[in-house]
Amino acid sequence: MSNPNPSNDRWFIWQFAENQEARIRYQEYGPADSPFTPILFLHGYGGMLEHWNLNIPAFEKRYRIYAMDLIGFGQSGKPNVRYSLELFAAQIEAFLHLKKLEKIIVVGHSMGAAGSIVHAHLNPSAIRALVLANPSGLYGDSMDGMAKAFFGLVGSPLIGEVLFAAFANPVGVSQSLTPTYYNQKKVDLNLVNQFSRPLQDRGAIFSYLSPSKRPQDFTLDHLKPCNYKGDAWLVWGAEDTALPPHKIIPEFQKLLPQAGAFIIPKAAHCIHHDAHEAFNDRLGKILEQLD
Repeated sequence: MSNPNPSNDRWFIWQFAENQEARIRYQEYGPADSPFTPILFLHGYGGMLEHWNLNIPAFEKRYRIYAMDLIGFGQSGKPNVRYSLELFAAQIEAFLHLKKLEKIIVVGHSMGAAGSIVHAHLNPSAIRALVLANPSGLYGDSMDGMAKAFFGLVGSPLIGEVLFAAFANPVGVSQSLTPTYYNQKKVDLNLVNQFSRPLQDRGAIFSYLSPSKRPQDFTLDHLKPCNYKGDAWLVWGAEDTALPPHKIIPEFQKLLPQAGAFIIPKAAHCIHHDAHEAFNDRLGKILEQLD
């Protein structure tokens, strides 16, 4: 089965503002003439389309599938712009336009899931379903004082850049990834290198520091009530310590009351990769329901 690999890379130039453009990387898989609604996979903060390499092969025989690096991440361009969920939502819209896709199922993780909710709010008719894997964007009171203090620190320009330098290497990446996995064997050298590489790109500091410098640009609180009333599912890792399901799922069900919720045991924040078999099994059941 074809895992995401460089020979599949495709690119488009996205003009996202009057004098600003970025080169966006994506890949596509599966039969072009599939009768089923195509699927778009969107990675989370710090991620890239390779983070779906244990998921896409399970579905590519049946579905037309797309995966894309969000602006500022993976191998997409990293301009010095104001990053936000709205910017990611606009990127999804540009991609659907590029590929002439009228309807899509979005499978999004964390920040990518949050961006897809904004897109669904702004363009509800373009979305057949949202499958949200440990989405970020709604925190209730779950972010403790220590985390808030840390984000405040990272947000101050000088300390932010010092911290960025400290984290933008394999040791820092390994320390950041480890708590997002229950199955620690998955945080191997290959994964650490995959997540380390984009940090060396020119401009990475702008995208990577933006959620801590302007956290309000990465929240969904302003969407209540959400315009999107279509099918939605929350799939959560039971051991997600950053976004614990018992606290966060109720927050999302206020935003998307129609959303079904599934909690997968022995999985943390990076559920789709951490417990890929259980995640693929659940996604398969959701897709069958949609067919």
